[in-house]
Amino acid sequence: MPRLRRCPPLTGLLLAGLLLNAATPAARADSITAESIWDKGDAIQRAQSQLPAGATVTRSRCTEVNVRTGNYRYICTLFFTTAPAAAPSSSGSSAPAP
Repeated sequence: MPRLRRCPPLTGLLLAGLLLNAATPAARADSITAESIWDKGDAIQRAQSQLPAGATVTRSRCTEVNVRTGNYRYICTLFFTTAPAAAPSSSGSSAPAP
């Protein structure tokens, strides 16, 4: 009779963790970069206009680049997270439960 080979105990645990992680929608972190020749505030505003709906800005980073004598370009990056979409209710309606 052939002998059955057992997997190490951690293999099963790793597989279960991977399956659970794949089934759970995770929050996403990303960034948007925009630039302006006017000022830092304009560069930030341009980046904010590109944010996806429901995004939360977690930090920002701006740099001022001298492109020619007396001419500057402002480059700002906004870092943000997005939460996973809420699961639809069991009734299929978007109305709040009573």
